Amino acid sequence: MRSRWIGWEDGGLRIPILGLTAALLAVAAVLTVLGYRNWDLSDRNHDLMGSLADYRRKEADCTAAITAGTDFLVAANNFDYRKPDDWTPRMAALSAGPIHDYFATPKVAQDNSELIKAGKLRKSATVADAACAAQTDKGIRVIAQLTETTENFQTTAPVKTTSAVWVELGRQDSGWKAIDSGRGDQALTADLTAAPASGPTPSAAPETPR
Repeated sequence: MRSRWIGWEDGGLRIPILGLTAALLAVAAVLTVLGYRNWDLSDRNHDLMGSLADYRRKEADCTAAITAGTDFLVAANNFDYRKPDDWTPRMAALSAGPIHDYFATPKVAQDNSELIKAGKLRKSATVADAACAAQTDKGIRVIAQLTETTENFQTTAPVKTTSAVWVELGRQDSGWKAIDSGRGDQALTADLTAAPASGPTPSAAPETPR
């Protein structure tokens, strides 16, 4: 029977073939494990970097939406009968979709100016504690606290109120624009489509954006 030992001519050293094979397999196994570990760590690092980039993008979107939403809420609740023509164009510039179309209509701008002037309406407001309440890639809902002071020809003194408000913003080529707004807190609409804005009534200031 053939021996499982082999002799090396230069030194007469005998090495078991089975032992050598086992040693080579062990080395190969170690290299395989190390290779997999390096690949796994690289893959995890790639995922981590992707998650970090996604987080930073969402954070930047939220910050931009808060700024745009605050600008819209402040504009919507600041008008003066001494400058009645300023309000509607400002609202059109800060909005998109049906709200923008509504405020961009010349007849609407004329009607709003006449109502603000006729009612001697003055309103000022500040926004506090604005935050992103819901967020998708296409839309963000910002909630905030609105403190407003209102005067008209029927009041003998300014009326001050504080309420929770929300504004929904859609991503546009020019940045985030308001597409809906209201009082209280509501969930982000799935289709991000604002309801058509209702026109102002003769007995009140324009009420669509709040």
